[in-house]
Amino acid sequence: MIVIGGTMTQRARATAGTEQAPVLAPLAVLVSSALLVLSQLYLAIPLAPIIAEVLGRGGSATAAALGTTYALAYGLGFLIFGPLSDRYGRKPILVPGMAVLAIVTAGLAAAPSLPVLALLRTVQGLVAASFSAVALAYIGEALPPRWRSTGIGAMSTAFLSAGILGQVYAQAVADALGHHWVFGLAAPAFMIAALAIAVILIEPLRSGEPASLTEKYRALITLAVRRELALVNAASFSVLLSFVGMYAALGGLLQTQFRLDHTGVLLVRLAGLPAMLLAPVAGWLAGRYGATRVAVAGFLLAAVGLVAEALSAGALLGLVIASMIFVLGIATIIPSTIALVGNRGGSSRAGALAVNGLVVFAGASCGPLVAQLPISFSGLMLGLAVLLMIGAGLVALSTRRAGSF
Repeated sequence: MIVIGGTMTQRARATAGTEQAPVLAPLAVLVSSALLVLSQLYLAIPLAPIIAEVLGRGGSATAAALGTTYALAYGLGFLIFGPLSDRYGRKPILVPGMAVLAIVTAGLAAAPSLPVLALLRTVQGLVAASFSAVALAYIGEALPPRWRSTGIGAMSTAFLSAGILGQVYAQAVADALGHHWVFGLAAPAFMIAALAIAVILIEPLRSGEPASLTEKYRALITLAVRRELALVNAASFSVLLSFVGMYAALGGLLQTQFRLDHTGVLLVRLAGLPAMLLAPVAGWLAGRYGATRVAVAGFLLAAVGLVAEALSAGALLGLVIASMIFVLGIATIIPSTIALVGNRGGSSRAGALAVNGLVVFAGASCGPLVAQLPISFSGLMLGLAVLLMIGAGLVALSTRRAGSF
């Protein structure tokens, strides 16, 4: 029976990455897990003032403990877990990573003080990084080739949607049950996700002798300076910087100029959700017309949305429509750049995505700071639009030695 079971496992692994590989079940598990993981990043926004009041600490210190610690550790974790999964496989990183994440998140539910909370959020961010780049690399290897672009688009939708849904979840649970339950309910969800990944995902067979871990980490430096990847990474810095910066600045504008309460601001943010759900279409377009073309179009579309926001800063309806155009551009950029980086990374796919992820979340960490610059909302939107147009140019230039446009 052991031999038969082993043979069946080998047969199942042999189908991974072929047209006979399963699609819906593994993709559903990965997309759900992505939504869970990335929501942990954005829930800090509504939780910070609540926890500051409960613990009697300053708002800025609480925001740093909840948000900055997580974001920095999350970005650095990409560099650790990407090469690990290239060396040892995707499931050996994904399964224990989600299990440890469940344990750490449960600890956060019982955190008695701000220093303990900050420490656990740092660990949580570091461990959470074991999912994103590894899961994207898995999709690029284990799904049938014709489904990979769509799969990346679906994951991108989860990553983007978490930016809004994570805030909605945290606010609703904290108001109804208390802030401890925001983490308390997430912990068992992570454990369920770990079990689902262990049971449903099929680890692809690997050919040849894998490179040593030292070689994989050394390869990160090579990947970081490769022209066709470095230019895309430089462009990617502006993506979440503009996304986080725009929404942070928009929230202040809606409260001061339009006198909207917290619920009203959240509803305006939710208006961008339908545009985020179109990310799988962008993934399909990237597979059909080329990831470079679609990425450039996304950067330009997002820039147009920001220019429209700058011009309609005094009209609420105009702002909402313009923000939806901007989000549609971001939802086009992310799956296409992920496909671009993953394809150019080759056998070091997870490592290439790890370097890109570090740059993307470094940009995200600067978003709130950019929103605090002493310039008008319209001026900020125009500045961010210029950064995105520069990004479009960098992506276009990256193709000169990396294949056709």
